[in-house]
Amino acid sequence: MLTLLTVIIVFSVVIIIHELGHFLVARRIGVKVERFSLGLGKVLWSKRFGETEYAISAVPFGGYVKMAGEEPTDKREGKPWEFYSKPPGKRFWILFAGAAVNYLFAFLVFSFILPTSRVGIVFKDMPAYNAGMETKDRIVSIDNKKVKYWYEVVDIVSKDASTRPLRFQVDRDGRIMELTLTPTLMESKGIFGQTKERPKIGISYYGDVEILKSRSPLKYLTTGLRQTFHNTSITYKYIWYLITGKVPIKGTVTGPVGIAVILGKAARVGFVYLLFLVGHINLALAIFNLLPFPVLDGGHILFLGLEKIRKRPLSPKAQEIIQYVAISLILAFFLFVSYNDILRWLVK
Repeated sequence: MLTLLTVIIVFSVVIIIHELGHFLVARRIGVKVERFSLGLGKVLWSKRFGETEYAISAVPFGGYVKMAGEEPTDKREGKPWEFYSKPPGKRFWILFAGAAVNYLFAFLVFSFILPTSRVGIVFKDMPAYNAGMETKDRIVSIDNKKVKYWYEVVDIVSKDASTRPLRFQVDRDGRIMELTLTPTLMESKGIFGQTKERPKIGISYYGDVEILKSRSPLKYLTTGLRQTFHNTSITYKYIWYLITGKVPIKGTVTGPVGIAVILGKAARVGFVYLLFLVGHINLALAIFNLLPFPVLDGGHILFLGLEKIRKRPLSPKAQEIIQYVAISLILAFFLFVSYNDILRWLVK
């Protein structure tokens, strides 16, 4: 019951945040919002306030904002409050707003909640492994510089691409131990295949998180920007690896079922860790929605770009066919991922 309740609340919050972005910007630009629905499918409850019907629908994992004249098959009267009566530039901001608000939420979470310096995986035959570092060690200082959060460890190790010896102090079950290790330069590839040598010691973070305590507003801002940029970079790199076949979809992509299991476990760990995961889900939703694929916000933005180039939109029939094909592909993808999630998380 805790897992189910957590999943429903988290997904509802993420969806409301996303759709609220579309809703507020549409209203600001002067587009009539006919329905704001939490959930998909059959409407179970609704209440009208002003010109908008607010609804709860049968399928909880989704939601939508229905704007006047938005769908290619909608009857349009050329009224100023219709979506397609607005110029492409204003329609872009309506479409972009959902992902932007998800991104903003993730940024706020990452500004206040950070992974600690506790060590997760220690990779075999790497400098940390050879120096005797172990999983669950908490790094307390590097070269006499105190560290508490993971980004501080990364900053010191990667500073000036240095491969000089570093003196680590780690807390292992209450005992302070000193380890000396020298990072090794390793090639890493960026999203577009560019290579760069970076110093590595062969560890990952454990997963503990803490609330950042600082008196400086600038500290929160820079921390949030750092974490948001880092997580965005990793996500796009991972998507690129999926597209190019460098990593398989099976066993590496988590869908709704896997996310539900992870959220259930997070709820048992504590609210702060759960909120940190919600930040990641908001970021992932923002990035996924902006992919240039039909049905997604990024696909609609792509259509806007084509309209700008062609000086006219694609025909309603063409848009309808493209969207049906896209929906079929996305459903097939999610069914495949969900099946693998069930085998991975639920079948012993």
